[in-house]
Amino acid sequence: MRIALIVAVLCAAAATARAQELAPIEDREFALDLYSGAALGSARIVGMGGAALGIAEGSAGALSNPAAAAVRLTTSKGSWDWDFHLDAQTAAFASDFDNNGVRATDEFGTRLDTFGLAGMYNGWGVAVVGTSQSTVVWAADAADQLDARALASKVAVGKELFDQTWTVGAAVRIGSFSLAAPTQELFSISGAGLEVGGLWRPAREDLRVGAAFSFPVTGRDVDVAGCDPMDCDGYILPRKVAAPWQLAAGVAWRRAPTWWNQQVGTAYRDERALLLAADVVISGGVDDGAGLEKFGVQELQPSGRRPVVSLRAGAEYELLPARLRLRAGSYWEPSRFDGVGGRLHGTFGAEVSLFELRAWSWRFRTKIALTADVAPRYGNAGVSVGLWH
Repeated sequence: MRIALIVAVLCAAAATARAQELAPIEDREFALDLYSGAALGSARIVGMGGAALGIAEGSAGALSNPAAAAVRLTTSKGSWDWDFHLDAQTAAFASDFDNNGVRATDEFGTRLDTFGLAGMYNGWGVAVVGTSQSTVVWAADAADQLDARALASKVAVGKELFDQTWTVGAAVRIGSFSLAAPTQELFSISGAGLEVGGLWRPAREDLRVGAAFSFPVTGRDVDVAGCDPMDCDGYILPRKVAAPWQLAAGVAWRRAPTWWNQQVGTAYRDERALLLAADVVISGGVDDGAGLEKFGVQELQPSGRRPVVSLRAGAEYELLPARLRLRAGSYWEPSRFDGVGGRLHGTFGAEVSLFELRAWSWRFRTKIALTADVAPRYGNAGVSVGLWH
């Protein structure tokens, strides 16, 4: 019995070792897997562990659920309203940003900026949101590195139905991706995809449920600038890049002196309130997928060959009404690589009201928010400025 157990352990260890073996890239028959397992988005979303589907509202909510384009605040009055957000985050000590099991340098990180503007009128809503991401995927030193740059924008249209009980939305995602070596840009590629979503808000209740589905996006028309794709500054370039399909659903519950899903007559809901949210996110596979980080050293590390599941949960508490909100959360980041385990993240955040602006009959209360996300071989911090809701 002991001998059988020892043999089984040795076989498992050998299988793991084989799974970790990386082969040099010899041809272009692979696709870069553009899956991102870390929670990215507004300071509120990151601070609450990436749970976003059930609390989606306005411009920041449209990043994860296109229905949010038409979700007005419960303090909104009149036939029209608007919203905006601006967030900046830096993963300064992410030695293993994509969780591929290989520790890289701690000296370089990832910069992510998100921004958006939304307008709502008579039950309709339109939001234009975008993200800009720059990542050092490989570096020998500051003068010899490989940079990945991604720009993504989304135009979302939403509509309220049945007295705001249901809100549905659809969006077109347009993005571009490029890789640049110190001497030149290796290649760039662009593509577009569709996204649909919905939000259920039963009247005079404290519960909300949201869901969204993003269709896969595959870019095959690789634009190579002045080099041989089989030897572009020493790199063999991929045949395509791919972002997998994604299905997500979430639930949120709020406990406060007043019902969550009701319009109020005041400009702000200044009350102690506890908000709990949880999401499940399923991301699809990528045929012939390969990891981005190991591509930087021209090694083929299979990535995303099967779907993965991420669980996310978080809480927000308005400790000092009209002044201070605290956030905390956690989520599981699954690995896209064979032989590499997932990792658990812890997130934190705080939001402080600053000062009030007045323009004609409008009043705007400004705010600043801080957020942080920590996990083994990963660290992310961010700041956000915008309107206090």
